[in-house]
Amino acid sequence: MKKHYTLILCSLTSLLLLACGESQDESSANAIENPVDTYLDSRVSAMNMAKESVKESNKRVDEQNKAMEALTKPN
Repeated sequence: MKKHYTLILCSLTSLLLLACGESQDESSANAIENPVDTYLDSRVSAMNMAKESVKESNKRVDEQNKAMEALTKPN
């Protein structure tokens, strides 16, 4: 009976070590990034995208204003 418990314990231990070994290989392959840096980078990117969008919108509004002035300008 004691041999059975020893066999089961050794089997479970080896399976546990194999399972942990696989997860370590996967985690070591991926570089761990600082979540604060990635969050700040994404916020900076979002702000830059918003600024570009505002510039494009301002260009369109200026073109529309010029077209309206040209249309309403007396000949």
